[in-house]
Amino acid sequence: MTFAIPRAGPQGAESAGPAGVADVLEVPARAGRALLRRRGLRTGPVAYDPVRERVLLLVPSGSAEELPGLLEWLEWGGVELELTARSAYDPREAAALWLRPPESGCEPGAPVPGVDLVRLVGAAATECHRARLGIRPSQPLAFS
Repeated sequence: MTFAIPRAGPQGAESAGPAGVADVLEVPARAGRALLRRRGLRTGPVAYDPVRERVLLLVPSGSAEELPGLLEWLEWGGVELELTARSAYDPREAAALWLRPPESGCEPGAPVPGVDLVRLVGAAATECHRARLGIRPSQPLAFS
């Protein structure tokens, strides 16, 4: 999944190309930083919202609808996580800072080769849970 970088249009208006929207997974900043440090985990564009202290992982359109069922399937259902998803997120709507900027000239909502939504959601749920429990990213789990 890749996205067009917003660019100035007529009279300073921003334009992100034809669609400019995608779904977004939102995680607390601490969990997001730990998620981005994971080796071998591919993500699409990632932004940080400093006002809400949330990391925003842009995912293909339609992914937000899949989150509840996916969390249940991954056996995270019923666990209190600060992992949420929103549909039709427009990266221009917030004063977000790009941690991993989108590639220019690419179609919004299109899948990025190598990004696995199931693996991304599983890793995000794990890091949200670890952050909630206060486990440091370098601290191994009890069964490791």
